[in-house]
Amino acid sequence: MKVVAQMGQQSGQTTKTGTAGQDMSLSDRDLLQLALNETKHTAVAVNTYALEASGDALRRDYLTILGDLHSQEKQIFDLMQQKGYYDVKNASPQEISQARSKFSNQAQ
Repeated sequence: MKVVAQMGQQSGQTTKTGTAGQDMSLSDRDLLQLALNETKHTAVAVNTYALEASGDALRRDYLTILGDLHSQEKQIFDLMQQKGYYDVKNASPQEISQARSKFSNQAQ
């Protein structure tokens, strides 16, 4: 993904965007978060299109695009984690047990 690769090389830089004379600085973190959010929203839309496609060929095309979007999401997520922008903590065994209990009770 060209944009992600370029952003990865520009660590710490900001991009200035302006409308009507206003400057707005976006950090690499902001840009990556925007890219991740937009990719997620696009994936939701393409998933809907795939579900509603009337022909098999069109459905396959949408599913191919959806797979590409998932790959892009993963690349952006990995870059964000690598840069320390997206910290994910692992659940403890106790938290996993609590979640299992909660959802197994809801399923009954």
